[in-house]
Amino acid sequence: MKLQALALPLLPLVLLAAPACKSSDKGASTGATITKAADQIERGLEQLDTAVAALHDLVEKPAPDLKPQQKAYEKALASLESTAESLSKTAASMDTKGQAYFAEWDTQLAAIQNEDIRERSADRKKTIEASFSKLQKQYGEARDAFQPLLDNLRDVRTALKADLTLAGIDTLKPVVKKVDKEKSSVEKELKEVGAQFRELGVDLSRSGPPAEGEAKK
Repeated sequence: MKLQALALPLLPLVLLAAPACKSSDKGASTGATITKAADQIERGLEQLDTAVAALHDLVEKPAPDLKPQQKAYEKALASLESTAESLSKTAASMDTKGQAYFAEWDTQLAAIQNEDIRERSADRKKTIEASFSKLQKQYGEARDAFQPLLDNLRDVRTALKADLTLAGIDTLKPVVKKVDKEKSSVEKELKEVGAQFRELGVDLSRSGPPAEGEAKK
């Protein structure tokens, strides 16, 4: 009986804490997904470098046997395609989790009775939600800019399968120059988006101050 009497006054606190934990979990989950997207962007940029380097090697330094160089290019491009597909799925998951997180936050706001605390929390939510929306827009723009580049790399792969000869390779040189130009622009956009993804991901995922070594970075 004494235990029951002690537990009853604590019950409202437990009930209030439960949704707060859910909201925090949703924020951490959203942050982890955003960080995953940042990792995939970095990986994709490395794979893009590898694919374009393999293409240059084939076009500028054709070997007596062109097959190994062709295979190296195809392998690098396949890795890039795989990462691009994974990133697309991660971005969709990020959007879903973000919407759930902000909806849960709205629920928490409605339960806060202190007006000052409610306003401060609402301001924080608006800031994060605005950053999230801005990043989604920037990612969409970078994705749209990347797609023509990826299409050109795929077309080069197809052309090489049809005509893997010195003359055939020679006809691709203007395309390689175009790829280089597109790559320079796309890389800049993706690097900026990736860095901002990582910043927001850390902001949402971290539940305490950064480690001493991390703070100095």
